[in-house]
Amino acid sequence: MVSLFMSVFSYGQLKDIGVPDIRNFTKQTYEAGTQNWQVERGKNDFIYFANNDGLLEFDGNHWQLYDLPNQSIVRSLAIDENGRIYLGQQNDFGYMEPGVDGKLRYHSLLELVPAEARNFEEVWRIHLTSFGVVFQSYTYLFIYRNKQMSMVELPNRLRFSFYVNGQLWVQDELEGIREYRQGQFFDLPGLELLKDKEVWTILPIFNNRLLIGTANHGVFTYDGSKLKAWTGPANQFLMANQVFSATRFMEAYYAFGTIQNGLLITDETGTIVQHINKKKGLQNNTILSVGTDQDNNLWLGLDNGIDYVDVSSPFTFMYDEEGLGATYTTLVYKGKLYVGTNHGLFVKDWPEEVDLNPEGFRLIPNTVGQVWCLEVHQEVILCGHNNGTYVIEGEEAKLVSNVNGAWTFLELKDQDEYLIGGNYNGLTLFKKDNDRQSWELVNEIKGFSESSKLIAQDKNGDIWMSHGFKGVFRIRLNQQLDSVIHYDFFNSNDGFPSNIYLNLMTVGDDIVFTSPNGIYEYDAALNRFERSEYYNSIFEEQKDIDYIKEDQFGNIWFVGENVPGVLRFQEDGTYNKVIGPFEKLSGHIISGFQHIETVDRQNTFITLVDGLAHYRPNYQANQEEKFNVFIRDVTNLHNGKAFNPSLMSPDIPEDSLIFQHKGNNLEFTYSCPDYNSFNNTEFSYFLENYSSEWSEWSEESSCEFMNLREGDYVFKVKAMDPFQLETETASFAFYIKPPWYRSIVAFTLYALFVLSLIGLTIWYMYYRVKISKRRERLKSLQEHRKQLQQYQREALISEREIVKLRNEKLRGKMIHLDKELANQTMSLVQKNKFMARLKEELKGLQNQATDSGMKSKVSLIISRIDKEFDDKKQKELFETYFDEVHEDFFKRLSETYPSLTPREQKLCAYIKMNIPTKEIAALQNISTRGIEISRYRLRKKLDLDRETNLGTFISNI
Repeated sequence: MVSLFMSVFSYGQLKDIGVPDIRNFTKQTYEAGTQNWQVERGKNDFIYFANNDGLLEFDGNHWQLYDLPNQSIVRSLAIDENGRIYLGQQNDFGYMEPGVDGKLRYHSLLELVPAEARNFEEVWRIHLTSFGVVFQSYTYLFIYRNKQMSMVELPNRLRFSFYVNGQLWVQDELEGIREYRQGQFFDLPGLELLKDKEVWTILPIFNNRLLIGTANHGVFTYDGSKLKAWTGPANQFLMANQVFSATRFMEAYYAFGTIQNGLLITDETGTIVQHINKKKGLQNNTILSVGTDQDNNLWLGLDNGIDYVDVSSPFTFMYDEEGLGATYTTLVYKGKLYVGTNHGLFVKDWPEEVDLNPEGFRLIPNTVGQVWCLEVHQEVILCGHNNGTYVIEGEEAKLVSNVNGAWTFLELKDQDEYLIGGNYNGLTLFKKDNDRQSWELVNEIKGFSESSKLIAQDKNGDIWMSHGFKGVFRIRLNQQLDSVIHYDFFNSNDGFPSNIYLNLMTVGDDIVFTSPNGIYEYDAALNRFERSEYYNSIFEEQKDIDYIKEDQFGNIWFVGENVPGVLRFQEDGTYNKVIGPFEKLSGHIISGFQHIETVDRQNTFITLVDGLAHYRPNYQANQEEKFNVFIRDVTNLHNGKAFNPSLMSPDIPEDSLIFQHKGNNLEFTYSCPDYNSFNNTEFSYFLENYSSEWSEWSEESSCEFMNLREGDYVFKVKAMDPFQLETETASFAFYIKPPWYRSIVAFTLYALFVLSLIGLTIWYMYYRVKISKRRERLKSLQEHRKQLQQYQREALISEREIVKLRNEKLRGKMIHLDKELANQTMSLVQKNKFMARLKEELKGLQNQATDSGMKSKVSLIISRIDKEFDDKKQKELFETYFDEVHEDFFKRLSETYPSLTPREQKLCAYIKMNIPTKEIAALQNISTRGIEISRYRLRKKLDLDRETNLGTFISNI
């Protein structure tokens, strides 16, 4: 398990090397007024500023401005132990405290002030005293206690007031500094000198003394009876640059904000520890207010902006005023600090003394250009430069090799008079000069021309070199060291995970190779490279380590994923891995050109893209100072309504934590006031009844949940700092109401509806059974009827068959009768024809006979023949037979055509029987012409046109 440590600066050891890390916050960042008149730390470690535009709050992640009803500048603020924030403005003062929803709301106390005293101008100081909250303006003291206001009338105008060591002091413009006690003012001995001086600060100092700072006359110490000028260079500086604000921190240090020249930090003796101004990173030199946070870091309210000074950090930074630029190497040797940059080689005295006007780094002549390395070999400083190799003596540089691009140098084992140099195009050989006081170039080593940035020698005398974009070379030199007789090349075919990003490093006598997949060592028996179990284990399997360096104390420094770290060597031979403090350097390391230089146990330098970092590792872990995470806002995205759980009252009504279903889209905003870890604090959250697991760690300080279903939820969030220490979990419980269609009332209605539906279903089923039975009966009846109808149809069919048979029989009989009638009629016709011929023959015989008797007999026969031609009898006989065949024909004919004569009716009968005209003429005993005339007359009576067939018409009667 990684052992991380949290560094908090131990009291009494404020760093005086370099400049602390400074964070600038512009008005565009915090979105409020330019000036910030006072800084205070709140109950939850939030930082509050008395700003031109109102009360400004910073929680470590978010800025928030609280507008006040009185639009005037906020000049003063104080925060009590309960978190109530008191504010002072022009002709108004009051306090802010959270409402039931946790949102800060302003409560003016002006109504407690008599109307005639309300023009009291600006409130410049607020003091939390044992006898109440004191609001000080130029003309009044107002004391607020137990919701009552008392007013102290002043004999003269005041400048400012101070509450120190349980005493309230005021500076009367005419009578000087006096103490207010129990309603009266008392003179203080020994302070007559300050009567005409503008006092801006009074702070406690050791031995029960006080430090009194004036605007233009410096700082004094006061022991209760005597006033003395503060000795030391700090006082001269403050006298010249006008003190405006000050605070005491770390129990023994003082931070003075000036009008003219930034911030001055001193100890109690007046010794200058740090001087920070615009040239060293502040936004401007006018500091209106100074405050501290829980880690004793400084917050500066400026005339234009806000600055944060991380004085508790183990890191400080060195920048040349003109800009060192990117640094690549550094070395401390014989009282000098050398820094190699892309501009050249710079130097300054070491250790440096605090100086209000420091000289800064000095460029060593003739070294302008890219510096790659600084190394000491046998008490000689060698500088690897783009131009070649320099020997550095003090602040002078001598070029000893013009072979371009000197990367590094390697002392050969058992041949200490020689030195191998790696350069852009291979290797060079150096040798101690004749007096062995310096190094001189022998020659370039032949037979090898690869860029040799990282080189080392193994126990066999072979030279190893790694090329970051090709692989690893093993080089063997000849005895004269002037040429390469053989070299081997190793890459991914020989065990490495890739051909690129392979870096040769040495730890003690071991040669190791870093890669994106861990650390590798050469296995001579296999002639290939294998992952090193030992080194990967002590680095806890960290990947992407590309720089390793062992210092003189056995500690192993490294850079992985662009973040430095150190394996601290322990007494038991193990290592303790420390990475937390170095997280703030993430993104500032030059990839591929890392360099860490350990001077001693208290001083380590790390090169950066924009200067040089100084690290002092003797910081002690402080487990008492815990950092916390807070849920700042819970916002209903539907209506914009928000809660602030971090300041919410425990007595908040439960219904206030209930959201309507249409407000089931929520945004949670959270923060962690761990100001040491700006932009490096990560958060993880979990929503009970929704999330299956905690979210991934992220620097995002807000999250949203959309379309939450109804139910109880608990939102939880935790934070983790760069040391991988986690906060306790902050939580917020709430309830989402169901939509109206899933509410209790709706479910009651649903239940009633379901019951009604069940009742209706039961009734409907009963009705369906009843209907079914009725349908069954109806179906049975229908089946019965259907069968009956079927029987009837079958009977009808049978009856029709019978009728058909009967009709066929009758038709056959009729046909038979018709034929018989026709036959009889034809017989009658033949008979009549025969009788007519016989009659004619008899008439002829009668005429020929002479015998009267014969004539008489013939006449008798003719008479008998005439009787046989009796039409009436024939008609009756014919009609009788015809009616048997054609029932009621004559009746229908008479009813339809009553004007027809019997003879015409008989003609119709003959025509119906299809008897030819000649035969009809014979039957009628008339000529054929007579029959035709009769047919014509008949057509007339029947009213037939020429197109109508007479026979067809009569057949249809």
